Amino acid sequence: MSDRTTGTGGAPHFDLAVVGAGAVGSLTAYYAVRRDPGRRVAVITHAGRGAGATRLSAGFDTPTGHNPAQRALAARSTALFAELAAALGDAGRAPVDVRWLVARENAAALDATMADGGRTRPVTAEQRSLLERTFPGLAHGDAEVLLASAPMTAGQPQWLADRLLDEVLGRPGNTLLEGFRVTGVRRTDGRLELAAADGSRITADQAVLAPGPWALDGPLAAAARARGARVKKVVAFHVMAPPPPGAPALVLEDADAFLLPHHPGGHWILSITSPDWDRGPDGPLAIDARDRELARTLLARHVPGFLPHLLGGRVFSDCFTPGHLPVVDTAGDDDVVMAIGGSGSGYRLAPAMAEDALNLLDWRTRS
Repeated sequence: MSDRTTGTGGAPHFDLAVVGAGAVGSLTAYYAVRRDPGRRVAVITHAGRGAGATRLSAGFDTPTGHNPAQRALAARSTALFAELAAALGDAGRAPVDVRWLVARENAAALDATMADGGRTRPVTAEQRSLLERTFPGLAHGDAEVLLASAPMTAGQPQWLADRLLDEVLGRPGNTLLEGFRVTGVRRTDGRLELAAADGSRITADQAVLAPGPWALDGPLAAAARARGARVKKVVAFHVMAPPPPGAPALVLEDADAFLLPHHPGGHWILSITSPDWDRGPDGPLAIDARDRELARTLLARHVPGFLPHLLGGRVFSDCFTPGHLPVVDTAGDDDVVMAIGGSGSGYRLAPAMAEDALNLLDWRTRS
């Protein structure tokens, strides 16, 4: 029997509705049932499990932040990921060595971004030799320096979202509603009613809305815009050269770009900062000539040997907020919480965002 309402039946009711089945939404649902195994949870998505930014994320987790609030979120998410790995047996994360290419005058500022209080250090002769073998033609200017930091992690965001949802859906009373595009959330008869574009509806006592790049298209649009949220195109190219075992990631810090080994795919991911704002996830998205020129310019300057291997990649949208600081707050009703603004770092900040969303709801319930 379908969980959706019909023309003759009433709307199914849940204790918690989670809108969005990406990293933030799946973690919110998982934490909700861990806190209260009897809580009936509906996870709602129009785009499928782990879709959108989560499906295409590179999963590179550098626990850094450019202000104290970002660093606190990053540090807390790192600790929560470790707890997830202990609880699940595997959180789909693997350590990766990281090397940083940064202007010498910005090295101290880079150290200040480290959430764990760690410090970078100049690469050793052995590390430089490995870098030169790994990144053909590696070059930098006299005013730039190569630094090493503690290992960071490369994760599998879509795999993790699926794993978490399997845990949630394995408990009685929980459900996943796919193809359910929420167009409105309103209070009626003491309950929240979530209506879909096709006329379907459910009710819930509380709701967490974590729609990722769809934050500006739906019931959160006004609240998200009031917080300065915008959507932006995110581009990650494929460099079709196989990374050797133990290959480090190379962060081009001043260009806000990185090269990450993607061993399952047998290639590198080159993430760049696309200049295209206000490009929503439902519009036509493609790597264009401007994106390719940015990528080629970076490679020509720093890793020219990779230029012949630049071929295709990933393109999607994400919701960005001022200061790249996520927004987790009520949205028009004390029992409705929005968790938005991953700003290209939604995966690495998702555990803390999900925990904050539930803490806000649970605190208000106790109050």
